[in-house]
Amino acid sequence: MECTYLLVRTTPNYRYVRDPDGEPGGEQGKGGRGRYHSPLRQERANDTRRRITTASLELFADCGYWSTTIAAIAEAAGVTVQTVYATFGSKAGIMKALLTLMENDAQAPVWRERIAAAAEPADKLRAFAGWTTSMFSASKRAIAAAQEAGGAPTLSELKVEGDRRRRDALDRLLAPMEGEGVLRAGLDRHSATDRAWLLTGVELYLAATTGCGWSDTNYTDWLGDLLVNQLLATRNIDP
Repeated sequence: MECTYLLVRTTPNYRYVRDPDGEPGGEQGKGGRGRYHSPLRQERANDTRRRITTASLELFADCGYWSTTIAAIAEAAGVTVQTVYATFGSKAGIMKALLTLMENDAQAPVWRERIAAAAEPADKLRAFAGWTTSMFSASKRAIAAAQEAGGAPTLSELKVEGDRRRRDALDRLLAPMEGEGVLRAGLDRHSATDRAWLLTGVELYLAATTGCGWSDTNYTDWLGDLLVNQLLATRNIDP
């Protein structure tokens, strides 16, 4: 397939974009304006997103989700109201962006490697407990704001999706343990996943750290021991 290179500006901030479907002369090959990629423009867009999400989190935490207006967010972020709408569409869209930062802030790839590298089933479960704590701790303020905004349809859907992903991750973790015969008697992977999913929800984390005043370390140790004792046969539990 013949590829063309679309029109770009002759400045260091722009580069050629290879287009396998276009024709010479710009977008759609009809002499129109060519498409281009601007690293500088992308950097500015990322900075705008960051300022909006940072300002939103502060306002959601201080004033509450429902009391915070788009105008207030725009003012705090130093952008126009139109920019906020163009970037996120709505307050629910901003909250969705905040929550999707949870895994990045919690260093998800690092924790996945730790879990995979753990040799013993008990160590894998304790590592998963550590990942759970890291994710919730990094986003405690966003979680609190999301809970207050729980009636927003988009956020309800987001929670459902987040719960589904957590269940899938636990199912993948526990499936090999079923094959190795290390789960408690009477537990198959599905029953074990149900138990683990219930125990690793954000509600227990908030109850422990906010309600009881536990440290993240105390919660991690407690959750790790709980997962091990609830899911593994006695012979696979560390003395």
